[in-house]
Amino acid sequence: MSRKRTRENLELLKAAGYSGRVIELYGNKVNVGLIENPDVALAYTGPCGDTIKLYLKINKDKVIEDAKFQYLGCPASAACGSILTQIIKRKRLQEAKEITEDDVLKEMGGLPDVECHCAELAVTTLHKAISKYEEKEKKFS
Repeated sequence: MSRKRTRENLELLKAAGYSGRVIELYGNKVNVGLIENPDVALAYTGPCGDTIKLYLKINKDKVIEDAKFQYLGCPASAACGSILTQIIKRKRLQEAKEITEDDVLKEMGGLPDVECHCAELAVTTLHKAISKYEEKEKKFS
């Protein structure tokens, strides 16, 4: 994609009501990728059809050391995944379980109303990933 086209796309996002923070996260692909040998990886598809796959590296003290994600969906899903992974790094699992959609939206500076469900997608993916990790840990305890 050419630089001009990228600038045009970012301007379209701005015109559609996306905050500067959302445009920055989406444009820079913050924490997009995968973690080799994660402690847990989980993909979840929301009602809108967008999918986030979350990868977590968790240490023995139950602190999230690293978090990355992949997505298939709109810029809002990408930005929500980015901000979520930033929020949860260095948090204990119990703290991460308490994160809400409102926390994500606040950190992002909001989203256009029609895209707010993407924060729910990111948070639901996180909660499901933590549950999967905890179930796995119980089996090996």
